Amino acid sequence: GSGASASGRGARSAADRAIELNPMDGFTMAYLGSLFAYSGDWERGCAMQKQARDLNPRHPSWYWFSDCFDAYRRRDYRAALDIARKIQMPGFWRLNLALAAAHGQLGERDAAAGALRELLAAKPEFASRAREELLKWWNADLVEHLVDGLRKAGLDVRVEAVEAASTPAPGTASAGE
Repeated sequence: GSGASASGRGARSAADRAIELNPMDGFTMAYLGSLFAYSGDWERGCAMQKQARDLNPRHPSWYWFSDCFDAYRRRDYRAALDIARKIQMPGFWRLNLALAAAHGQLGERDAAAGALRELLAAKPEFASRAREELLKWWNADLVEHLVDGLRKAGLDVRVEAVEAASTPAPGTASAGE
């Protein structure tokens, strides 16, 4: 949009150039698509990931992540689960995040708890740093929506974590983290 920062416009310009130079490079298309989607341009990002899937019928299954989180974001939890099942990365934390949150939102406690166990097996520190981790990838609204699903899945996410994740404590250095 017109409110994009100069660095945001620069990144978009560089992404457009990368695709222009490598229009048949599905990996670049899919990866940049996820970055566009996660930065809030869901329509463009998901379209780019679809284009990457179309370029290679035997694409890596992570090419479905943007669509999965877009469905979750739109509160279509059943679609999010259907898409998540296409992602063949059973031990990957982000897949188990999607499964736990969507099952949690649907009240499917056993499935939610199983996905949550897998998520915590892959990322044991996740319970104490959920928001901090999620804010690296998504905007605050989607993070709160995911946290809501994780709570419903049985994860104890503290409310105070929001301030800890977004505001460094006085006298602490944030450089080099």
